[in-house]
Amino acid sequence: MAKVKVRRTNREELPGIAVLRDAAAARLPSASGRRRVLDLEMEVAPDLAHLMRHDPDGFFTAVEKDETIGFGAAHVRSRQCILSELWVLPQHHGKGAGEALMQRLLAYGERSGAREFLTVAPVDPPVQGLLLRHAFRPLAPLYLFQIERSAAAALGESLLRLLPGREATEELLARRGQADVDRLDRLTRNITREVDHLYWLKERGFGAAFVRQGSRIAAYAYGGTDQVGPVCASTQDAALCGLGWSIRLALAAHHPSPLVVAVPAPFVPAIETIQDGGGRLAAIRTVHVRGVSLAFDRSLLGALDLP
Repeated sequence: MAKVKVRRTNREELPGIAVLRDAAAARLPSASGRRRVLDLEMEVAPDLAHLMRHDPDGFFTAVEKDETIGFGAAHVRSRQCILSELWVLPQHHGKGAGEALMQRLLAYGERSGAREFLTVAPVDPPVQGLLLRHAFRPLAPLYLFQIERSAAAALGESLLRLLPGREATEELLARRGQADVDRLDRLTRNITREVDHLYWLKERGFGAAFVRQGSRIAAYAYGGTDQVGPVCASTQDAALCGLGWSIRLALAAHHPSPLVVAVPAPFVPAIETIQDGGGRLAAIRTVHVRGVSLAFDRSLLGALDLP
């Protein structure tokens, strides 16, 4: 039996890897948090292209002979390494590819100065078992809710009334308000990620909003043509209002129906509000961590590759 090897991934390989990934697992397209291959030119998903530009050394491919059998990616923000896209083709399970990929991903994070590790994982025994063997522990389920446009519009407008808020896209593009964004990221995620905010604003063209509670900015929220979130807030009320802004911004950008909202299980009021507003549970992931202590009770994630 040929030995499994792990090597760095080149950007040109990403479209083919995405095809293999989508063929390897039956996942709800509307709940995956990813854009699919768009045309015969095999366009790379924008989130992966962004991460490849800024963290090119964190992409790894498992190969047996000349065949791609698995893949994994990691990016580092502050001292936190975020793993995504970890998969092995089902017919190659049990050959050590997942173990080899995980070792390379963790080594990349450690070389980059990471002391914390986080991943959003499918509820799949091989993946969950691999994470447990490497001292990751499940922090919380992540619920992916679908909401039809009409229900989402009504829900969003009701949440907007909770607290004062305003659209802040131009403000953030002009680099005003970055200190508030960084403060909220540190509070809810223990990271700063200016490069990702620039990506959402400039490359993806997302709208952004601020929510105020008292004298301070208490939440930021993003929404765009194919994404609701992320939302980070200092309180749950501010996060719920931020959800309302994310929905409004997504609908204004002609987000296709239905909208998908990724809600960590500790954020109970958001789960109840979305269900009461007509949302239905479409899929479940788990947030696994190593060396991370986070509440995830006042934030909503964006895409799963760039949570």
